[in-house]
Amino acid sequence: MGKDVVVLASGETERRSLPHLVAHLQAEDIAVVEIRIPPGGKALNVEMAEKLLKASWFERLAAPPDKFVVLVDTDGRSQDEVLRPFREQLPDRIGPKIHAQLQFACAQWHLEAWYFADNLGLRGYLERDLGSVDTSKPDEIQSPKLHLRHLLGKRAYTAVISEEIAKRLNAQTISQRSPSFRGFLEAVRNGTLMPQEKAVQ
Repeated sequence: MGKDVVVLASGETERRSLPHLVAHLQAEDIAVVEIRIPPGGKALNVEMAEKLLKASWFERLAAPPDKFVVLVDTDGRSQDEVLRPFREQLPDRIGPKIHAQLQFACAQWHLEAWYFADNLGLRGYLERDLGSVDTSKPDEIQSPKLHLRHLLGKRAYTAVISEEIAKRLNAQTISQRSPSFRGFLEAVRNGTLMPQEKAVQ
């Protein structure tokens, strides 16, 4: 039996790009049926996550999702610091009527760090070398979005460009090099906690 997953994420870049990065999970009968983001560029905090989750659930009552995954950027903070308010508050806020599984994941710094994990795919899209960026540890790249903007040169970095890049990348390669992407996939796939999360349970 298949599993339908809704991801709650921070913005338009994620809404456009994530479907391409998780498309391979359909082979495992896992479908990300929606990427829901805050309206008007608002922040994805606990209150916003509650609103998005409830809206998605009640709009899909005829065929509700099996799972919600909350994906947040760390912006250089620890995963525990970023995820703790969501883990501690969101289950109580949504209550027992919503009986979908709830998982949490982080993009280390920002989703753009995942792009550098597939350096061949990113180079192929940009048609240039990636410079001095150490792609062997993409989760440690500070300000990956800024690096990507520099590499794009005169082209503005937009959500549409992000989606074009995501289409060119290999999720398996990213998963091998990026622990945070691997953790996100595990949250979508079966809810196995990341090692960092196990330590704080």
